[in-house]
Amino acid sequence: MPILDDIISDDIPLGFSFRFGNTNFSSLRVMSNGRIQFNNNITCGYGSPVTQLPYPDTGLNYSMRIYGNDLDPTLKSEVSGYSTSCTNRTSCYVSYASTGSTPDRQFVVTWYHVPEWTSTNSASGAYDLQLILQENGEFIYQFGSSVRGPAAALAQIGWEVSTSDYAVSAIGFPTDNSAFKFYIPGSTTTVPGAFNAFDSSTAAAANTGYIKTKVAGSSFTLDIVATNSAGTTRTTGFTGGVAIELVDARSGSCGTYPTIGNAAIANFTAADAGRKAVAFSESNAWQNVRVRVKYPFFSPSVIACSSDNFAIRPYELIAVASDSNWTTAGTSRTLNMATTSATPTHKAGRPFTIRATAQNAVGALTTGYNGTPGAGTISCLLPTTACVVGTFSAGAFSNSAGVATSVTASYSDVGAISSSLSDANFAAVDTTDGSTLAERTVSSTIFTIGRFVPDHFDAALNTPIFSPGCSSFTYMGQPTKYVTQPVANVTAKNAAAATTVNYTGSLWKISPSDASYGIMPSYSEASQPLSVLNNSVPIATDNGNGSGSLSFADTASNILAVTRGNPIAPFNAEIAMSFTLQDTDAVQVANVNGVTGGNPVKFGAASAGNGIGFSGGNKTQRWGRLVLSNAYGSELNVLPMPLFSEYFNGSAFVGNAADNCTGLSLSSQIRLGNSATAGGVQKTGNTAMTIPPAGSSAASLAHTPLLSGQAGLSFSAPGAGNTGSIDVSGSFNSLPWLLFDWDHNGVHDNSPTAKATFGIYKGSSQQIYLRELY
Repeated sequence: MPILDDIISDDIPLGFSFRFGNTNFSSLRVMSNGRIQFNNNITCGYGSPVTQLPYPDTGLNYSMRIYGNDLDPTLKSEVSGYSTSCTNRTSCYVSYASTGSTPDRQFVVTWYHVPEWTSTNSASGAYDLQLILQENGEFIYQFGSSVRGPAAALAQIGWEVSTSDYAVSAIGFPTDNSAFKFYIPGSTTTVPGAFNAFDSSTAAAANTGYIKTKVAGSSFTLDIVATNSAGTTRTTGFTGGVAIELVDARSGSCGTYPTIGNAAIANFTAADAGRKAVAFSESNAWQNVRVRVKYPFFSPSVIACSSDNFAIRPYELIAVASDSNWTTAGTSRTLNMATTSATPTHKAGRPFTIRATAQNAVGALTTGYNGTPGAGTISCLLPTTACVVGTFSAGAFSNSAGVATSVTASYSDVGAISSSLSDANFAAVDTTDGSTLAERTVSSTIFTIGRFVPDHFDAALNTPIFSPGCSSFTYMGQPTKYVTQPVANVTAKNAAAATTVNYTGSLWKISPSDASYGIMPSYSEASQPLSVLNNSVPIATDNGNGSGSLSFADTASNILAVTRGNPIAPFNAEIAMSFTLQDTDAVQVANVNGVTGGNPVKFGAASAGNGIGFSGGNKTQRWGRLVLSNAYGSELNVLPMPLFSEYFNGSAFVGNAADNCTGLSLSSQIRLGNSATAGGVQKTGNTAMTIPPAGSSAASLAHTPLLSGQAGLSFSAPGAGNTGSIDVSGSFNSLPWLLFDWDHNGVHDNSPTAKATFGIYKGSSQQIYLRELY
């Protein structure tokens, strides 16, 4: 056999007689360049046979050319410095063998991993070829998996009996793992006029039938029948090979339909009686397919297509929901979460993306799928109980290279759902051929979509009311309570402003005490600082239907006081309370009392006339104090001592006749003392004080609470001859809004003091001038 470049072998016996043309041969020669030659022909040639000895050539009569490239089986070791993949005779060779027994003997010539000559110093590629002569006069060219060299597209494939009887069947290396079979056609009486194809389950005597929907990537079998030109009668005597193609029948005619994939070769034998089963497998999806049959394989005289067209649908759709962010469609984040705290989240009613990737039975993308799937039944995954299923729309799909994409999908409620996608229209061509709906439909498995959260909250606020500290006014520094506490009614909404009724239970995410997303009230006043006494988080109530409430403080607790500094004129308190309404998913408020508005949410406004109201409209704040004045009188009479409230009117302190609320207690807020009682140790205001030599005096309060600002403090008469005094001190620390800077140290933290004197001259009048008119 040839072991070097451009070499032809000795004459090799076949082992049987092979008829080629009209001559029987019993031997042949093998030429390294992909050729065999009969009739002891020793034409060799060199270089590429395409340029040196193309068909037809008188020197190549009675030859077969499996692949006419400049194949070079020279070993690397045989030529110094030669670059070739042919390194030993177990991995690179030309061989022959005679096999089988009469009448089915074969002569086989093999080129195994033989490269092509490319230059003086190198060869490249690796070709696997096999030429098979069959005792019945047929021959086969087989092409294995090969590495193509630079001249792969130029070489001829064919045969020549003479320069007038030859064929160039193909040019260029064909598809790997394909073959050409050359056969002897039957007589004209058995040549069919047409062919048809249908499912193998079609009745045995039928010449027409249907082809139901097939699945990409799955093998299927169709029966090919040879018939007369009218397609009515089976050509049972037909034998020979036909080329069978799947074709795209969406437009054109049988002869012009584009081929799908590679042609198959089917060899009808007498036993087939004109009907032969052929196996197919197509990896891609096609919407409208027919089977085209050509006879003979080369230069066909009969070309016919199946009477029925059919679809090859994808095996399945792989469905995924995703978004760019929680309000926008995209593919950055996968939305497949179905637990109460899982992220990412998407806002209810906002668009997101669904992609349906069409795949064949082995998981490869089917780029030929151009359908538009629809959504199947949805199921609620979250909440796990008492779920009210919202409205799911898969949106409008567009398709590119087997991937259907919708960027307008939406779901109306919170939680998570599952659904599937399906498309029964892609295979609509098979609607009337007996294909069931299930056979025609490509579907996805059930996939998870979620988690969804509200788009926003709507808040409806009540009208809270403060209680004045003193009926018609409040002292600055005096605590204020609510008569009506603030309540915010909260409703979770989707992007279309519909209530998301599943926002309840484990999906109710408003948590006022959360470290990151808690709700803390904040108070402010138009012009003065506030001392907040109760800023506890609100009580959140879940109504169980997508709504709830936030209740702030109560009506029993002191809430705040206007911070008391130096005396200022009376003013109306304009107090606002605000808070940030959000949940632990960071969903926030968008509408307050029916008006577009975000955080902070405000009860009232810290501006003139807009603050939270006070009952009776009494917003006035007064800077006040309690005053004690010295008292002098006879020991025979009750001695009144002035104890009254005042407020600063902007220029001076004046009596506060509106104070009917300040309550005083002798036992806890008045201290008495003199040297005659308890060694001078101060006693509580309800202690009888000794007035020497033998009398006593007890204090009393006529008005508690004050009446028009007056306490009505007095001391009982100690009796004749009993004279002396009592030091009186206020202990009003429990009323810090009525303390004053009596010690002139700049801090308003003192209670007043005075002296009650019995039977002792009071001293010079404080009057500078007195004139009486009669």
